[in-house]
Amino acid sequence: MVELLSPANDLTCLKTAINYGADAVYCGLKEFSMRANAKNFTRDELKEGIKYAHLNNKKVYLCLNTVIYENDLKKVEEILDFANSAEVDAVIVSDLGTMQLAKEFGFRIHASVQCNITNSLTAKFYSKFAKRVILSRELTLNQIKEIRNNLKKDKIDLELEGFVHGALCVAISGRCFLSSYLFGRHANCGDCLQPCRRRWKLINEHFDGTYEVVCEGKYLLSPKDLCMIEHIPKLMEVFDSFKIEGRAKNVDYVMRTTKIYREAINSVLDGTYYEKLDYFKKELQKIYNREYDTGFYFRDVIKEHDFQYNIEGNASKYRKIEIGRVVNFYKKINVAEIELYGDIKVGDTILIIGKTTGCIEEKIKEMQINHKFVDYAKKGDRVGIKLNHLVREGDRVYLLKKIV
Repeated sequence: MVELLSPANDLTCLKTAINYGADAVYCGLKEFSMRANAKNFTRDELKEGIKYAHLNNKKVYLCLNTVIYENDLKKVEEILDFANSAEVDAVIVSDLGTMQLAKEFGFRIHASVQCNITNSLTAKFYSKFAKRVILSRELTLNQIKEIRNNLKKDKIDLELEGFVHGALCVAISGRCFLSSYLFGRHANCGDCLQPCRRRWKLINEHFDGTYEVVCEGKYLLSPKDLCMIEHIPKLMEVFDSFKIEGRAKNVDYVMRTTKIYREAINSVLDGTYYEKLDYFKKELQKIYNREYDTGFYFRDVIKEHDFQYNIEGNASKYRKIEIGRVVNFYKKINVAEIELYGDIKVGDTILIIGKTTGCIEEKIKEMQINHKFVDYAKKGDRVGIKLNHLVREGDRVYLLKKIV
């Protein structure tokens, strides 16, 4: 059974991922985790997250996969010591010295995608330290099959993990120097400013000093997002773990991607995958995306480009608009009283988000104002809505709206 591995930038995301079907969650502390600009975890939050995961028979993997410099070594050792006491299930590492140190601590080690593992011989080398390797994103599915087969022939017991959804980097396995060169912000230490997502002009300069503009103001370095929802059965044949990218993403992204990929995996097992595929695809269009692509998985047979040349940022036709907050929740009847900042109507889809609640999605089937059923409510109203989930006072309410 393939593992579903979801991202978490904070405790709310971790709990949400587990509640919606993740088998494991990967996250980071404030240091050395490749997402310096994400919220990340305090040590107490990580302990609480691990406790919650273990109570639900799930796992937590700690990212420790940045470039490690000489003056980082004492801090790395201190983090490994803490992670050991906190009962982290595995550490994701790219630096070989850190791998050796983690092995001495007795950790289960996952070799990071930053290791750029592209063949079975390299994977075999990392098996001296790691129980799992996260293969390079630049591999095709056929290459991954070949790696898996050759590892089996050599009787190398090594799990393979691969990305199934999320942002792609223009650089080889994320090893980019553009942000560092332009802004002094080190991408390989998790502090990327993503200059690749900006508009660029391409100019062809000639030896005589003349030049021509080849391309004016396009997003030349901005890859489309990876989405492999249409190929889950094929990927289940080669991977032991499906990884969703997104440790800098919001809780609603974690909720929907985890939910849909969990349902997709289960549907392959129960034989309903193809009849549900259109639903899976439509649901994934509701989250932030830069248009979708299959990355490198079929690059040996499909020669289409995977760059989003003409659109900056979000290509989704759905928007999340804050329209209220929960002021009361009547637990016995499962009704939330919501103070509205905007208008809503019966039939709308809302997201309710809170630190403890996580993220839940509800379609409004009925609502009341002053104990009278209404079809429409406007800004300033206090409306009662019957829900299928538990929410809490102070939770924020969003309208999920499709734009034309």
